[in-house]
Amino acid sequence: MSSELEILRANMAACGQRIQKLNYSLNKNRALFPVTREGIEKLTDDQEESIDALILRYSQCVAMIQDQIFRGIAYVEQEDISDKSNRDKSLLMEKLGAIKSADDFGSAAILRNKFSHHYPEEADLRIERLNLVIDEAKFVIATFSDINEFLMRKGFATIPT
Repeated sequence: MSSELEILRANMAACGQRIQKLNYSLNKNRALFPVTREGIEKLTDDQEESIDALILRYSQCVAMIQDQIFRGIAYVEQEDISDKSNRDKSLLMEKLGAIKSADDFGSAAILRNKFSHHYPEEADLRIERLNLVIDEAKFVIATFSDINEFLMRKGFATIPT
């Protein structure tokens, strides 16, 4: 087995662990959504921390898929992505059949980026983004599953999700 394939498998296993944590956070916080300005003000410290964990885990999963998994797939598929943008990498993954929609994955990545640029004076924008994270987290979990199925079909990995 090539070292690149070993790295891809290790990255899939690591991402799978993050996906499990994301799924846990998603289920734990589901009752708090949709959030409103009034609802945000009534959250306990534990609830706020729990939502923060959801956001962090969501962001980590998107980043791992985009930065590590996509790169590994491209390498084992002998595709050069050294000069490709994240958008182009997503389009390649869709073309290869690893993900269903580059546009939908791009939306998940945009939301992740927006969470990293939070400003207190943008409370309404934060609430809007928070309400998107539930559906986007479900999408990221499904996308990881799609990638895993793709890798199993190709004979690259057999990691259960």
